[in-house]
Amino acid sequence: MRSSTTLLVLLAIFACFALTVRAGSGKASLAKWWGIDAIHDDRAKAVQQTIVIINQPVASLPRTGAAGVFSPGWFHPGAETPDFDTADIRTTQEFPYDQYRYVTSDVTPNTMFEGRQLEFNAMTKYFYVDRDLPKKRLTEAEMEQVNLLYREIGRDDHALTRIYIGLGVMVGGIIVVLGLLWLFLREPR
Repeated sequence: MRSSTTLLVLLAIFACFALTVRAGSGKASLAKWWGIDAIHDDRAKAVQQTIVIINQPVASLPRTGAAGVFSPGWFHPGAETPDFDTADIRTTQEFPYDQYRYVTSDVTPNTMFEGRQLEFNAMTKYFYVDRDLPKKRLTEAEMEQVNLLYREIGRDDHALTRIYIGLGVMVGGIIVVLGLLWLFLREPR
């Protein structure tokens, strides 16, 4: 009986290994088989598109005169992770720079920007790449696009969670089955 238990354990190990080996020129892994790679790729594309929209360059001018000065820096440290399922960045758009024709910051003292071209948005700050520069005021269409991308990121996050829970249940089930097989097939004492 001990040899049959050993054989079952070896078969289980081989099956797990077989699902993760590279087959030919393509990678045949559990991540690919379960669709995890595709979801990660889709999420990464949505994040990259979001970053491109939110971090568009803003026209700058050399500082030649009076400008509203924002300090310290353009933004306070930290950023809240948006709720990708429900965030609507159109409702969190702020215009603290509108009161000045031109604005600058202690991190860009020799450069100024037109205040009405800028915005701050707590629900996009998570994706700010360069916090030493102000952010361009997004158009309605750009904000709607970001909202759609947020929903896509949220769907991908939920899909990954479901897959990981499923994998956890599957691995737990395999462990239980192997344990029961070991109990029933071991040699009696």
